[in-house]
Amino acid sequence: MGTVIGIVGSPRRDGNSAHLLELVLNALRARAETETVHLKDYRIQPCEACHCCEANGRCVLDDGMRDLVPKLEAADAIVLASPAYMGGLTSRMRAFMERTWPLREGQLAGKVGAGIVVGRRKTGAAVYAMEDFLARLRLTRVPGVCGYAFEKGDIADDAEALSDAGRLADAILAEIGP
Repeated sequence: MGTVIGIVGSPRRDGNSAHLLELVLNALRARAETETVHLKDYRIQPCEACHCCEANGRCVLDDGMRDLVPKLEAADAIVLASPAYMGGLTSRMRAFMERTWPLREGQLAGKVGAGIVVGRRKTGAAVYAMEDFLARLRLTRVPGVCGYAFEKGDIADDAEALSDAGRLADAILAEIGP
């Protein structure tokens, strides 16, 4: 049984991007262990560009990333979910992504990765940022989900995104096995 971790960058625990992630994880639960991480529950400082991680393979900042990095390393698949704010990812998601710098040498290579982005319009920069992040960490990428919503709950009206959530779960299962 594989392990899938979902990382939510939204300030809302029950927002549109979290809803799509939960649809994916619910579809996986019969055949994979899942965990949802809400970044709002972790204090994650911005990267200090000190390069200490290059010498010791670990960030010197003592914050929530100390708990999250082992979860990423243990997972078979990682699914990021974030609303698009001003065309980009949330600051929480961005800080999380920056702080994975010590993992850039291939520590997550071969794991499955996907992104979920929800926005009202022009989500391309957010989608690109997630795709680029997954590629930089050398994850095996599967097509993610792009939803269109603005107010909380609007995602329920996006039939394509709801369908794509099921497709994403199937793609993850196909990659991580039974």
